Amino acid sequence: MLVRSDDGTLDHVCVSMTATRSHVDVRPSPEDRCAECGHAVADAWVSYRQDPVDPETLIQHFGGIVNAGLAEPPTDRPEPRIRAFRYPDDLGVFFHSWCAPRIKLPEKLEEEISKLLAEALVAHYRKTVERWAKVRQRAAGDDPPARCRAQVASVGGRRAFTMARAEWERFRSHEGQLIEIELERMPPGGLAASAASIAILAAECSVHTERIEVWRYTEQALPGPHNVQDYLVLKNFTRRINLTKFAERISTRDTPSLRKHLREYVFIVKERPDKGGWEAKARVLERVVFLTT
Repeated sequence: MLVRSDDGTLDHVCVSMTATRSHVDVRPSPEDRCAECGHAVADAWVSYRQDPVDPETLIQHFGGIVNAGLAEPPTDRPEPRIRAFRYPDDLGVFFHSWCAPRIKLPEKLEEEISKLLAEALVAHYRKTVERWAKVRQRAAGDDPPARCRAQVASVGGRRAFTMARAEWERFRSHEGQLIEIELERMPPGGLAASAASIAILAAECSVHTERIEVWRYTEQALPGPHNVQDYLVLKNFTRRINLTKFAERISTRDTPSLRKHLREYVFIVKERPDKGGWEAKARVLERVVFLTT
């Protein structure tokens, strides 16, 4: 279903998919609320029905809203409270996808899924090891490392480095080589801090240009999946987001100076939040190596 705004532009595409042998039209109404958390069912939902042909078979229906326009900041979601499916209470109601109860799968199917996941993890581990196999030898060479400057901030445990364009180009040209980054903690409350907060929010909306792996260089440990971290690179992304909404989300305003700052700087955002609190030092020199994935 296409939903058009007052000016006629396309806002959303509603995707509704149903795992059924015979089609059943299942979708929440605007008044439906999640049976688990009680909040309105919005952009992602799950519902369970009994198969009318085989009542002993449970069918999962699911759907959601896919934004076709500018990306908007992600909504605040409560901590998921995953529990076991309760029959018949959980039949015919709607859940957010993150609140949906867990269904016990047949043992054979669980074993097959576990095997596939294990194979995927092993394959990812091997690819990472192969990708980084020769990096440490090159990084330990006699040539002096390149040096760059960046400011660092953190929102919700997610770290972000802000680099001027020239610094980013210098950084980017030394892939697979040892780089020294002069890191300065970003002062809170200013234009740069607002831009970094917006970049961290935008990283959740798939507006990044590339993904890189970063290894904090050490002579004692080899790079590998245990000590290589994933980062997303965001640049020239203001045309892909509803900047006014993002600015409102962090309690600031969409201004020409903010847009100018977002265009002139590159943001390297940690893909996953750090566990626990993280506080940048006032000033530090970090030695890193990165690879594009």
